[in-house]
Amino acid sequence: MNVHTKYSRIVGSDGKTQYFLVPVDEFNQLLPQTETDLEVTIPNAVVKMHVLEEIPLIAAWRTHLSLTQEEVARRMNISQAAYSQIENAKNPRVSTRKKVAEALGIDYRQLSA
Repeated sequence: MNVHTKYSRIVGSDGKTQYFLVPVDEFNQLLPQTETDLEVTIPNAVVKMHVLEEIPLIAAWRTHLSLTQEEVARRMNISQAAYSQIENAKNPRVSTRKKVAEALGIDYRQLSA
């Protein structure tokens, strides 16, 4: 029985999927999203602090930008203690990451590990 599917796949000699064929319209819808994702980068120094030194990502960015907790807290109109809690949170909310990113002058997506 032949059933029309939206996608086709090409299987290699090993039996594993090698390629997917996608309708052009859908491919064109995905392309701008991919290009936007490529614009979001994280400096090597920040990655090193976060991964090798196990510094929370927000703290790594703050350190990389040579800012103190007090300076970032002031930019966010919160106390240094409140900012410290945000910086050390395991998984800050997206809305929180957006506020911190604005204070740091970076894209909020750069605060996602």
